[in-house]
Amino acid sequence: MKIAVFTGGEAPSPDDAFLFFSRNRPDYVIAADSGLDTADLYVRSLGEDFAPDMILGDMDSLRNSSLLEKYSGASRSVFPCDKDFTDTELALFEARKVCGTAEVILVGGNGGCVDHFISIYDSFSEEFHADVWLCINQVAYFVPEKKRARVFDLMMEDRISVARLTSSFCNSSMEAEGLEWNCFRQKGMASISNRISRRNFTEKKPAELFAEKGSFLIFAPYHCRVELE
Repeated sequence: MKIAVFTGGEAPSPDDAFLFFSRNRPDYVIAADSGLDTADLYVRSLGEDFAPDMILGDMDSLRNSSLLEKYSGASRSVFPCDKDFTDTELALFEARKVCGTAEVILVGGNGGCVDHFISIYDSFSEEFHADVWLCINQVAYFVPEKKRARVFDLMMEDRISVARLTSSFCNSSMEAEGLEWNCFRQKGMASISNRISRRNFTEKKPAELFAEKGSFLIFAPYHCRVELE
């Protein structure tokens, strides 16, 4: 099962996310606050699969309030503005309640308020984290400890980065094959703006990354395909 969570902040256009969602059509959709504006844009561009099944949040930043009526068939949870968790976190909680084993795809939350962006990054250290985060220009993939990620369709000009999580910022390690720099930093940001090796590109082989200790985020372009095993 795949659950898409639309949240506020900058999000990829439906055109940019089209290839990703052609492989990952959602079975269930949650819209958090102004994420409803984005979900509606996806409905109008990509179809009714993106109509929200659940709407939640404090609704303090929803631009088009008439959408609440348009999607009146969705279940709804309204929260006060003053609360312990962000609307994004609440939506991720709900996604795990819907199906604990689902693949959760977070759409948006990029740009805008830096503190909210950091909050989403920090959420990947929690049990309720998303599995994939669709930012405005990149896709971030969660790679759990002891899992291998293969990144297909990288072009020579593409940039791929690897981030540690806050839960293991100084105590984690990742192995890589097929990148220009396969030796990563031992703490902090593991690798920034790396690229596929010329040999792997010529031989049409994917880059491979293995989370030896700790979990990571891999940032890749939208046209790439990432498989975990």
